[in-house]
Amino acid sequence: MSWQLVAGIGRVESVHASGYGLRADGTTTKPIRGPRLDGKRFALIRDTDRGRWDGDAEFDRAIGPMQFIPSTWASWGADGNGDGVNDPNNIYDAALATGHYLCAGGRDLNGSADLEKAILSYNNSREYVNAVRDWMRTYQGSKVTPTPDEAPAAPHYPDPADTRAPATAKPSRTVRQGSVTRPPAQRERVPEETATPRPAKPVATPGAEKKPAGKPEPAPGRSTGTAHHTVARLERVGEDYLGERGEGEAFTRQPQVRALDAHGHPVAGVKVTYRLTGPSAAHFADHTTSTTVSTDDRGLATAPTIWAGDRPGCVMLTAAAPGKQRPATAAFTAAVRQAPAPMTADHLELLTPQPVHADLDSRLPDLPQVRTTTGNKPTPGVRLTATLLDSAREREQPRECAFGPYFKDEHGNPLRTLVLPDTDSEGRLTLPQLFTGERSGSYTLRLATPEGVTLDIPLTVGEISTDGPAT
Repeated sequence: MSWQLVAGIGRVESVHASGYGLRADGTTTKPIRGPRLDGKRFALIRDTDRGRWDGDAEFDRAIGPMQFIPSTWASWGADGNGDGVNDPNNIYDAALATGHYLCAGGRDLNGSADLEKAILSYNNSREYVNAVRDWMRTYQGSKVTPTPDEAPAAPHYPDPADTRAPATAKPSRTVRQGSVTRPPAQRERVPEETATPRPAKPVATPGAEKKPAGKPEPAPGRSTGTAHHTVARLERVGEDYLGERGEGEAFTRQPQVRALDAHGHPVAGVKVTYRLTGPSAAHFADHTTSTTVSTDDRGLATAPTIWAGDRPGCVMLTAAAPGKQRPATAAFTAAVRQAPAPMTADHLELLTPQPVHADLDSRLPDLPQVRTTTGNKPTPGVRLTATLLDSAREREQPRECAFGPYFKDEHGNPLRTLVLPDTDSEGRLTLPQLFTGERSGSYTLRLATPEGVTLDIPLTVGEISTDGPAT
């Protein structure tokens, strides 16, 4: 196919994005959006892109210099400038996508029949075909030929985000959606004082093309579009449901949102605040329920890992970022399920009963394994609590000792009461390392179930006096 064909379509669709501004990378300064396709004056096409490209979350609009419907762009969008983004408001991307669309089905566009089919697939209108072919011949070097005044052309509507842009006429056009073409809608009548006059025929100037008459220039000092650092909406990445976890467990998925401006472009450096609410007392790793992160160069803000609370219930997570008039928000949900009830046992026993003795300021030797049983059958999943008591002589009125043997916590601090891991599938548990301390004497390590079933293990540290308790 020839570039003049794509140029002819671009001329008829949007006058090559005239009046919308153009950046160095080929992206228009303001988005080009056709009229709302709500079935009143034009075809009825309900929203297919959640307003990402056309700024309308209820109905679609044709977008970009080549006027694609968002759903068609989703199928045919291309990256013509190699920046990794398929942007319908970029002339390179839109031109390449138009080429792909026209060549669909193996058409040979060097042949007149396939060429006509291709243009009709873009807009099912004889006037449209004639106008495109006239402009195509003009760009091929022929003299300028008359173009019908009623040839369909893209409506030049200002970006809804920019209320200062001038209003223009709304000529009729056929709307493309996938491979389906729709007949031209009745032209909307616009008062003459607000319409942009169209020349009776195209006027060619060597080396350049005249701008359409009547297109006012932006007022000095005024912005020509919405600022690209203003967030119009937050878009969830992935499903809004984060899943279900047990009490105290971490959720495997970290929520993400993308900050987008009014044109659907990502906004970097935006502060997004995540806030957790709900009855389950879910929290972030630092036990807070609110945290703020900044979007990266792709507009993405990733929340820290969320931890389930200590009770069952729903979790609600809200992401919020400052917007032009009000905050942009997105929401996620999750659930915390109730932890299973701990297993119970009616008997505790040492697998290898033996005296436990060690010197002062040392470690007690490996303690024997403990087994929990119910009705003489091993009971897995039983949670025991270990407590070190003053001495074997005080079993009638035991109290936690303030000295003598101890466990260590993760920071190396002494502990004399410790909740142990659940027993394994055979009801067995290996006791953690015990340290002796600086006082000799007899002590008791008591293991207890939540229901009060106990097992006492005697411990001896250093030399034992025969005439009194430990000193």
